[in-house]
Parts: sequence; C-alpha cells; structure tokens
Amino acid sequence: MRAIAVVVVLLCLVTATSVADAAGKRPAKHHEKAKTKKRVALTTPAKPSTVETKNKRDRSIGAPWSGRLQTPARLNAGERYHLRRPWRTYGTRTTVELVRQAIVDTLDGAPKAHILAVGDLSQESGGWITEHASHQSGRDVDIGLFFKKKPAGYPAAFVRATPSTLDLAATWKLIWNFARTRTEDGGAQFIFLDRSLQTALYRWAEKQGISDKRIASVAAVLRHEPNHDNHIHVRFKCRERDTSCR
Repeated sequence: MRAIAVVVVLLCLVTATSVADAAGKRPAKHHEKAKTKKRVALTTPAKPSTVETKNKRDRSIGAPWSGRLQTPARLNAGERYHLRRPWRTYGTRTTVELVRQAIVDTLDGAPKAHILAVGDLSQESGGWITEHASHQSGRDVDIGLFFKKKPAGYPAAFVRATPSTLDLAATWKLIWNFARTRTEDGGAQFIFLDRSLQTALYRWAEKQGISDKRIASVAAVLRHEPNHDNHIHVRFKCRERDTSCR
C-alpha cells in the first residue's frame, strides 16, 4: 500500500499546483470537445510538409487552446501504429520525435500487443481544429489504448475501455514511455486519462512490483479528465527556445 500512499500525496500536491496554474493560464475547459463554433472547419488534408524533423526553425506559439504552429515537423506512418487522420499529425520537432519514440519503445516492449491508434496532434499551421478546444500549438497528441482483445472499429476509431477490457501491461508501458520524458526540455507536462482506468493501472503496477519511484513519476503527470476512457491525451511543455509559447 506504500505505493498508493505515495500516489495520493503526490496527487494532492500536483492538483493544488494545477489549480493555481489553471487560474492564471487557461480556461476551465482547456481541451477536448469544444463547443460548436460558427466557422468553416479546416478538414481538407494539408499538403505534406517539406520540412525535415531536424529543422530547428519550428516554433510553438501561444497556448494549446489559443495558439499556432510555425515550420512544423510531421509524424509519419509507421509499423504497428495507425494514423487516424494523417493531415492532423503536425507538431514541434520535439513533440513529434518524443511521440514517435514513445510509440516505438512501447510496441517494441509489447510484441504481442495489437496495432495502436494515433489520433490528432495539430494541423500544419496550428490554430483552431474541429473536435478539440486545444491541439492548436503542436504540443498535444491523442493516443488510443491497448485492449486484451482488439475491439471492432479499432484503430480507425477510439474505443471505450474498462478496467476489465484494458491491456494493463501494454497501456502502462505506453504511459510510462511518455511520463519519463517529463524532465526533458519539451517533455510531457500532463497525461489526461479517466480516473477509473488510472486506478486500475496503479493497482496493477503495485501488484507487479513496479517501484515507488516509477509510480510516483507517472502520478506526477497523470490527470483525470472526463471523456478520456478511450484514449490518453498527452500535452508537452514549452521548450526553452520557444519564447512565445504559453
């Protein structure tokens, strides 16, 4: 139970910090499923960017819920993961590289896991994007979950998971591979997931003998968010060189 106690203390401290941040930096509904806006949706696939991921002129400008993206990198298709909307897979070079590495490391460590669904990052120039209130500045990504048995419709669409249908081992690997970047420049800032699935994951980790330190590292970034029982939403920090990033 000592691991659960560590998680509870950390969640209390982090929640207080998050509330303070929220008061000064972001609206109450900071991401996902924004109210319908009376404007034309940008649904036309963007032309592939000619910018290589090594280009250092890329910039995240503004906040995730009110921002844009300059000279982006693009997450390309890969083995064992499916891009649901390839024209919405743009981000900062750092975000794209960290997302790709987390996915590859997870799949390499879970060879029997099914294909993984990858949702939206940002559009090529960032800005408002349908179905989201965030994902505007190249620092957000939605990733599907792993199941004991791949459900119908997945990975073309995200599918709701329960503690009994979730592949806890593979999903824990996925979350850990994002969470461990939190100390890096531009690393993971928050990972949003429904509380019921979080509880199942923490209990699994404790039974598996996962160290208190590793559980605490995950707890430092994992947050409850309603309507996030079919995917995780990872938000990355501003990089030091992105002086206009918020």
